[in-house]
Amino acid sequence: MKRNLFFIIVLILLFLIINIYAEENLFNRIFFNNLVNSSEIIIKNPYASFICLFGAGVITVSIMNNDLIIKDYFNNNRSEFSDKIFDIFNMAGDGMSVFALNSFLFLFGEKEKSTAEKVIAAVLTSGVTSYVIKIIAGRQRPATTDDRYDFNPFSLNDSFPSGHTTVAFSWATVVAQNYGIWYLTYPVATLCGFARIYKNMHWASDVF
Repeated sequence: MKRNLFFIIVLILLFLIINIYAEENLFNRIFFNNLVNSSEIIIKNPYASFICLFGAGVITVSIMNNDLIIKDYFNNNRSEFSDKIFDIFNMAGDGMSVFALNSFLFLFGEKEKSTAEKVIAAVLTSGVTSYVIKIIAGRQRPATTDDRYDFNPFSLNDSFPSGHTTVAFSWATVVAQNYGIWYLTYPVATLCGFARIYKNMHWASDVF
């Protein structure tokens, strides 16, 4: 919990710093323009939006019903080699590691700087959003319980959704859109999600 709070504080500080040096106001872009655009898309496509949300909900519940089986499978198939592999991919969702690597993009051209700003904006937005959902859901992590339905809203439990997976797909999407290398970024983000399940830090439905 303390690490999550520290991460949020660092995100806010980075956001403020980037906002000062950015050519446009990131606050307006993230919390106004993007929000308005997203709302317009949902309003203009209510049926498609409903189908997507309903489908995601059905799949999440289906996975949740099998969370314990998936947990046991990963726990029973560990090895020293897979431990090291998943430790590496786990870093793809670690906010501090992502920001550290992302900072190098500011040393290059305008496209790289723009990408770096978008990565920070994406991680900040999705990070705060997932953290809010975590607090509301209050789901217990699999490392502390076998009860996959253990939800205590507004508690200190913070399993649902997976913050690491959210961060990983945030930067993966931005980089994929800017450089067209989705075939590299999305698999890395996906393996980060598997790493969270493998390390028993999240249920599979958290990651989905």
